[in-house]
Amino acid sequence: MRVVIIGGDAAGMSAASQVKRLRPDYDVVLFERGGYISYAACGIPYFVGKAVGSLDDLIEVLPDEAREKRGIDLRLGHTAVAIDPSGRTVTVEHEGQTTVEPYDSLLIATGARAQTLGIDMGTFAGVFAMNDLSDARKIADYAAVEKPETAAVIGGGYIGLEAVESFCGLGLKTTLVHRREDLHRSFEKEMSDIIKQKLTDKGVALSLGKPFSGLEHLGGGVGIVLGEESLEADMVLLALGVEPNSRLAAEAGIGLGANGAIRVNEYMETDAAGIYAAGDCASAILTTFGTEVHAPLALKANKQGLIAGMNIAGEREAFAGVLNTAVTKIFDLGVARTGLSFDQARDMGLEPEKIVVRSRDRARYYPGSSPMTSLVIVGKKDRRVLGAQLAGRVDSVKRIDVYATAIYNRMTIDQVFELDLAYAPPFSPVYDPVLLAARVARKKR
Repeated sequence: MRVVIIGGDAAGMSAASQVKRLRPDYDVVLFERGGYISYAACGIPYFVGKAVGSLDDLIEVLPDEAREKRGIDLRLGHTAVAIDPSGRTVTVEHEGQTTVEPYDSLLIATGARAQTLGIDMGTFAGVFAMNDLSDARKIADYAAVEKPETAAVIGGGYIGLEAVESFCGLGLKTTLVHRREDLHRSFEKEMSDIIKQKLTDKGVALSLGKPFSGLEHLGGGVGIVLGEESLEADMVLLALGVEPNSRLAAEAGIGLGANGAIRVNEYMETDAAGIYAAGDCASAILTTFGTEVHAPLALKANKQGLIAGMNIAGEREAFAGVLNTAVTKIFDLGVARTGLSFDQARDMGLEPEKIVVRSRDRARYYPGSSPMTSLVIVGKKDRRVLGAQLAGRVDSVKRIDVYATAIYNRMTIDQVFELDLAYAPPFSPVYDPVLLAARVARKKR
């Protein structure tokens, strides 16, 4: 069996390693167009902000390890340019040469690319995206050599918010630009307001509710066009979100789904025989809700790659789906979310209501006790927990995992109240914020 994998980061390397573990006799060939494999892209903002000392610290598997210890035929600098599903071949370019590579099974793990709204970033010396390790190196080198004094981050999602903190850590006067008054739609307004207040408290300038229409060259820096207004910065990060790298699949006639991601079933199979897809280029289903989504999240990519590898190796393992569970750090504020937003739940006809509770993350008298906001989205009729969002001290918001577990198991808010959660003053109040929110929700029955 010859297995060909396109893309060598989370999903691709997970799949390749799993196939070789289960079927050492299989020939596994992995084509990666760049020079890195299996790296922690989520750590890039922390490398830029110098919390992580070396780019090498973000690399999980070195090329020599992949080849010598895992038995993977890894080929760096090789770009797949076409797939022929009927002939079961992939056309690959490397250093000006083109080869046609046969496969018995193919995995597409091409990831996602940063959205740039068509801006030719190569014409601007101080404009960057933050998508891979080469981007990280470019940003760090520019900051070290050019010594910019001001920075603008365009986009109010996870990467944008983490980048703001990193740039502030470098001593740059930083502005966050976002097209809406509220931040990314994954945050409820109540959470967005808390984040904006934290940014303001930390000296970040906010330019909100103005449409971003492009960049322009200025004598001393980069001009950011915001409708009739403009903003100038020495350095600009485009954090406008990502889109799936699904062009190869589309050109091969493979079906696409949500947001243009490659549509897969629970076994990571596409609609083309022998072809699988996994990671940020592939779709997923919202667990227990059944809606197809594009969820470019690290855990999902690793899990999908693992499961694709198992199935390519002859197993029959299903991917349970995602709840878009995420957590991020904004200075000393932690924000986490899982499940549906209020608008998603409403659009799905689930008749949601919000429970918002402000409490403490530890016993009020214990040193370090901090405010915490819990927002839980519940179905009015069936009392089922549909989503949750938390904001508070960084460590405290990992409680979101309790809500993710509750949603996965289709629990009602009343069943959440029945949970026997641990208590001691250094860890929580007697009524943990999870239980307190459930207790408040019970009053609305």
